[in-house]
Amino acid sequence: MALATWWRDDFLPALPPLKNFHVQKIQNTALLADLCRLDGREIHRRLQQGHRPYVAFWQGRPVAYGWVATQRAAIGELGLDFRLPPLHRYLWDFATLPAYRGRGVYPRLLQEILVQEVGTAYYFWIIRAPENGASGAGIQKAGFTAVGHLSLLANGRTALAVTGNWQRAEMGAALLGVPLVAAGISPCWHCGGADYPAAAGVAACSCQPAYLEEMDDCACVSGSGLAYSVDQPALA
Repeated sequence: MALATWWRDDFLPALPPLKNFHVQKIQNTALLADLCRLDGREIHRRLQQGHRPYVAFWQGRPVAYGWVATQRAAIGELGLDFRLPPLHRYLWDFATLPAYRGRGVYPRLLQEILVQEVGTAYYFWIIRAPENGASGAGIQKAGFTAVGHLSLLANGRTALAVTGNWQRAEMGAALLGVPLVAAGISPCWHCGGADYPAAAGVAACSCQPAYLEEMDDCACVSGSGLAYSVDQPALA
């Protein structure tokens, strides 16, 4: 999984406006439950835990949504649960309705969230699965920069491998509570790879999480290399 970030002083790319498009925080449990396809009790639980729901409206219709964690967050696929310091936000559980995909809704939703949250936050974090190329493109268009790849070490522990700015990757690892490494993680975050960490070579990955039903099968490439940790700095 790719970890990307945007900080308050970063450049925010200009996107062509969408006519009759706006984004707002919503507290309507019934609307959120229907849009997110969640039980009303789950919506209430998220609100009680400090998660903020944002909904994108286009021509008067709700077309996309996303959540912003302000206190605690979790990445269930990797078994991570972490606390968010006051100046940090974690963006998660985004979706655009099928009929409106491919029209630039997602990056505009992300940017509107940044604009509305930036008055009380400085650091924004988001992840996406490598199989989801459309999500990666939207995140990049919104102005986020990838800093690391979250996956599994040979011992099964989650780690973050640096792929971008070292300082930001270091802060991201500290936020998530995982070691920062230079190499040695599996290319597949879901199963750890077909025969990882066997000798270098290509190996088919037979795993396909349920949420990937509309995507191509992921493919694992066996990896090798020694991982090493670095000291994790205190978060702002």
